[in-house]
Amino acid sequence: MHRRFADMGLRTALMGGTALLLCLALPQAGFAQDKKPDAEKTEKKDDKSVELRPIDIEALRSITSYEATEGYVSYFSVAATKTDTPAIETPQSVSTIGRQEMEDRGVKTMAEAVRYMPGVTVDNYGVDPRGYDSITIRGFYSSTTGSFRDGLRMDGNAFAAYTTEPYAIERIDVMRGPSGALYGQAEAGGVVDRTTKRPNADMRQEIRVEAGSWDHFQGAFDLGGKASEDGSLLFRLTGLARESNTEFDYNDGTSQDNNRLFIAPSLTWKGDDTEITFLADYMKDSRSPLFNTFANETVGRTGVVAGEPGFDQFHQEQFSIGYALSHRFDETFTFRQNARYFEVKVDYQTVSPNGLSADNRTLNRYVWAAPDDLAQAAIDNQLEARFDLSGMRHTMLFGFDYSRSVDRFDYYSGAASSLDLLNPVYTGAVLPDAPYLSNEQTLTQTGVYIQDQVKLDQWILTLGGRYSWVDMDTDDLLTNTTQSFEDSAFTGRVGLTYLFENGLAPYASFIQGFTPRQGTDLYGQPFEPEDSTQYEIGVKYQPADYNALFTASVYHLTKTNVQTRDPADINNTLQTGEIEVRGLELEAKAGLFRGLDLTAAYAYTDAEVTESNDGNVGLSPVLIPEHTASLWAVYSLQQPELRGLRVGGGLRYVGSAYNDTLNNSKNPDYLLVDALVSYAFNENMTFDLKASNLLDEEYTTTCAFGACYYGPGRWVTAGMTYRW
Repeated sequence: MHRRFADMGLRTALMGGTALLLCLALPQAGFAQDKKPDAEKTEKKDDKSVELRPIDIEALRSITSYEATEGYVSYFSVAATKTDTPAIETPQSVSTIGRQEMEDRGVKTMAEAVRYMPGVTVDNYGVDPRGYDSITIRGFYSSTTGSFRDGLRMDGNAFAAYTTEPYAIERIDVMRGPSGALYGQAEAGGVVDRTTKRPNADMRQEIRVEAGSWDHFQGAFDLGGKASEDGSLLFRLTGLARESNTEFDYNDGTSQDNNRLFIAPSLTWKGDDTEITFLADYMKDSRSPLFNTFANETVGRTGVVAGEPGFDQFHQEQFSIGYALSHRFDETFTFRQNARYFEVKVDYQTVSPNGLSADNRTLNRYVWAAPDDLAQAAIDNQLEARFDLSGMRHTMLFGFDYSRSVDRFDYYSGAASSLDLLNPVYTGAVLPDAPYLSNEQTLTQTGVYIQDQVKLDQWILTLGGRYSWVDMDTDDLLTNTTQSFEDSAFTGRVGLTYLFENGLAPYASFIQGFTPRQGTDLYGQPFEPEDSTQYEIGVKYQPADYNALFTASVYHLTKTNVQTRDPADINNTLQTGEIEVRGLELEAKAGLFRGLDLTAAYAYTDAEVTESNDGNVGLSPVLIPEHTASLWAVYSLQQPELRGLRVGGGLRYVGSAYNDTLNNSKNPDYLLVDALVSYAFNENMTFDLKASNLLDEEYTTTCAFGACYYGPGRWVTAGMTYRW
């Protein structure tokens, strides 16, 4: 049952009062403004003038890789090229969200972070208390093989997937389209790279408390700075604790948990030519399974939760440890090495619907559990060379990466008691003693890659290629058998950009990708990788006199070797399927006037099954809206008597999308409103009130497979932040 907005009541007031007392008790440390080079060059003509920010690219270069993005606009993108390349010179559609925008919008999940980006859809299965980073880019689900952190692969498998805590992230880059030339195997739609917060000598430290809807209480801190007098040793410690319910209750009134403990220490040593940062984090979650209510064509949407209170659970524990090393040999050569090891342990059990009896009121159910343990190690070595040759400026990159993951997965399944839809009574559930499945899968990927970014006058040519080897062994622990799979592929990229003096930069690119498929056909032949190719043309505009970046692109993306049934043998699968996606994407990130920051996006996505034996040629794949649009803006009031007050709001539109492969059922479109009000009492203390889905629009993101999935309802938080 969907709980509407919950009254924060006395506990919220007490939390706010405690926060205020805490802030007043803290020493009034001096305010250290973290100025960026471009901000120091701001010109002000008069009180009504546009805030002009001429961009000094070379001055910005040193702060763009892993430190804070200034405002809403990011002028560099390391993720798209693995080099510090200006965004306007990157021949690919890339969106970035930095720390300030995440804070303004009160981001709690990866889905919330990227939902204002063009061509990106989230929440396909509604509110997901499990916390998965569920993201679809250009029509393809990208969270399984398209998930990266600090440039390192973070694969998920079965139910174990590394969950991102946004409070520990400095910026997020979404690269749309295949990325096989640098990253190897990844989904066709694109990849997401998260940049971890790192030690900074000039960072402002903070403590934050907040309370909100559904008994949400959270405290967080971000501390750091110099650990030695000369500044060669830096530290940072980020942490968060949350106790909360979700917005959904069982029909007997039992609530669902959404609790988290998180800690992330890091340490940096800086020498004259060498720098190394050690990074670690630990997180423990106590959450709830995926929420759904039963529905079918006969009884419609019932609002009855099919799960079982007291039995349903989703517990996850994870940790990671790694480092980032860089060494500059001279003006030409720089070596970088990034490495990480992580483990994820998931304990997942629930009860799900299993069809309706003939009386159209008795819901049959089954119980299942999926304990899943995942461990992965990854390392990426890069040698960068910058030099001039025959009048051309080269930035060459040579790389070698390796990753290995081991996933242990068990699956239990059995019958559960039925549920009366007209009078639901929960009676508990019991798991069978022995697993139905028990597997251990080992996945290894090795790759070598090379890239050259060549500048000649105003032309920039980007060439890249990678050769990848993938090995996968799946051990069936019940039958003591092993299924092995290995494959290799070459993927390349060609891009061309022209830089006009007025800030316009048209570009064109071609890029390839691949995604290995596990298993064999009926005759024992291993499946080929799914291949993807994309043609993209676009234009970027970076004005010289104010802080903004505008991007427009059109693309044609094709995915081949998609599995489809064999018309000659229903027990066999062929790889003759094909999906094409054509689209238009527009994005604006800007600080147009003094005190105004905004992001706006629109995407038209035309997805079509072009080859298939499943009777769906010419139809749309599921859950891909044709139109999406968004606008978010925040204004800092400039009147002297209102200084410190900021107001903001956003609109998110998601068009209708098909629920089934034969396009018989369609989920309706919806429009959501978000809002922000904040007030800085002084240079140290800020109060904010944030709302997501302010109008409490009730909507479903899909209805399929006997269940309807509701999107997030109104979420309101009040918070206090103390910075020094």
